[in-house]
Amino acid sequence: MRSLRKSSSWLALRAVALLLCLAASCMPTRGGQEGNDPDPGQGSDPPGTLTLMPAQIEIALSGTDQTVTLRAVSRRYGDVTQQASWSLSDASIGHVAAGRLTVRGNLERGGVYQVSATFRNESGKAQLIIKVALPDVVDASAPADARDYFDGPGGGPAPQLVYPFDNTMMAPNVLQVVLMWRAGAGQQVFRIEAVGPTYERRFYVGAGRCPGGQCSYPVDDGIWSGMGHSALGQTVTLTVSGVAVRGGPVGRSQPVAVHFSPEDIRGGLYYFSPTIRGIKRVPLGASRPVDFIRNGDETGCAGCHAVTRDGKQVAVEFGSGQTRVGSTVVDGAMPRMRRFPLNPAIAWNFSWFNPTGDKLITNWSGSLVVRNPANGQILEQVSRDQMGSQHGGAMPEWSPDGKWIAFVRNLAPPRYDFELIDSGDIVVMPYNNGAFGPAVTLVKGTPRSEVHFWPSWTPDSQWLVFNTQECMGSPCNQYNARATRVRMVRAITDAGEPAVGEQPIELVAGTHEKHRTNNWPKVAPFIQAGRIVFVVYSANYSWGFLGGTHPQLFMFAVDLAKARAGMGDPSYQPIWLPFQEQNTGNHSAIWTTDVVCVTDRDCPVEFQCTMGMCVPRLG
Repeated sequence: MRSLRKSSSWLALRAVALLLCLAASCMPTRGGQEGNDPDPGQGSDPPGTLTLMPAQIEIALSGTDQTVTLRAVSRRYGDVTQQASWSLSDASIGHVAAGRLTVRGNLERGGVYQVSATFRNESGKAQLIIKVALPDVVDASAPADARDYFDGPGGGPAPQLVYPFDNTMMAPNVLQVVLMWRAGAGQQVFRIEAVGPTYERRFYVGAGRCPGGQCSYPVDDGIWSGMGHSALGQTVTLTVSGVAVRGGPVGRSQPVAVHFSPEDIRGGLYYFSPTIRGIKRVPLGASRPVDFIRNGDETGCAGCHAVTRDGKQVAVEFGSGQTRVGSTVVDGAMPRMRRFPLNPAIAWNFSWFNPTGDKLITNWSGSLVVRNPANGQILEQVSRDQMGSQHGGAMPEWSPDGKWIAFVRNLAPPRYDFELIDSGDIVVMPYNNGAFGPAVTLVKGTPRSEVHFWPSWTPDSQWLVFNTQECMGSPCNQYNARATRVRMVRAITDAGEPAVGEQPIELVAGTHEKHRTNNWPKVAPFIQAGRIVFVVYSANYSWGFLGGTHPQLFMFAVDLAKARAGMGDPSYQPIWLPFQEQNTGNHSAIWTTDVVCVTDRDCPVEFQCTMGMCVPRLG
């Protein structure tokens, strides 16, 4: 017993001594450096944060490489600059190692990047801001000494920039951009200045680009891409100056703000083309589309369509109107491969896939049914009582989360689903794995005054973008409706309930010019930076000196954070999508995350077929 008590006392004294030693930080060290273990492979330290100094680096490039020295400091290990692993968010701009950052002097783009360092479980970042002032571009139409023309005083007639529209948002990978402006009286030489936080460049253009005083300058795709990728999430200001003679009075336009989206826009569009009486498809960023279905194959026309988010299935109405040729689902890469043969007993005007692509809600003469896309058979039917109208509904779209179906409630008997005379309301209907709930009204229509149609969900399943038509005392008809504008409304609350009573938001900038057949709005399946979504629709207003006759596809951005905060119009001015034919109307552009393919021939020339998808060619 005595030896046991003695042993217990000894153990207790040793424990106290160990605690005192820990408090005094008398731990063994490695390599003679107390508290600084340079071996990142040892131990299981808790996560921590490295402090990089400086935390923000600003570099203005002038054609030569620039080098900056950084430090990485850990609260636990001290200075670990030499031991840390270093990296850049974009390795093409330069290299970094052991705290020594070198940025290439010949970069054609600036921007905001991240420098990262890691040591053991700890990491840290520093912001790298690169501004480029690139060499002037002198167009072949301008005199070689065009720069010297602008040494004179101000006060000349001001040119007017007409495209891009002021306060537009552009995706940097949508190219073929043409700048357009009206020349001031007598002006022969022009200077375009593009200035942003991380980008600056000047372009000189001559009168050869200005027949009749209407100037057009197509910007080189590589230069525009460099500008856009320099200014991701930023604003570039465009101004045009003009002069009649060397040293004469210089006129300067009002500035135009071009916002660039936080990232490239992804995915593709399948849209109806009257030119081929069928469907074309195009990955965003391509210069030309590819024909998908021409002349409805053997049926003469194929128009109304829906596409799974991954692009692998396309639901198509063949024939036209109420001819009941039949509808089917085709392969997204090979449209001749039909899931089931055409049969007049299986027909729809409008349709939409659920998020997983194994169900399809279809619409015919006011009825809504859910079908199996593999064989067209009816799985579920929506009753007129559930729709809240004995006249049924049209234009259904399944929410991205699969929980809701938005559609247009018919307020009167339709001629057919394209011609919803004096209809309708924007409604949402809950869907729980085959169990439909009653439709809930979000935006109420008023016959012969104002009606609403073409609802489209945002990717977060909380908002609907839609059309509103002004009837002006006569019956409304949604087919190619002219007196229209684009709006949005909160559809589902954060608690997952219908947002009843919310006031629609006028998308004034996105509509651009109302009452110009502003129809068919569809929202892209991506959210950029947690807040930016893009919408494509058709309209027949002009852009710059072009268009204004046939409906064309335009795209605009919406800031969802601004919409949530109730800060007024959250939309930006649109851009014309440059892959289109200008002499025909284009409608019903449906987004996909991918354009699928079998061979390179299925993709535009700037893209190649890789692992079954059209992707941009490298180089």
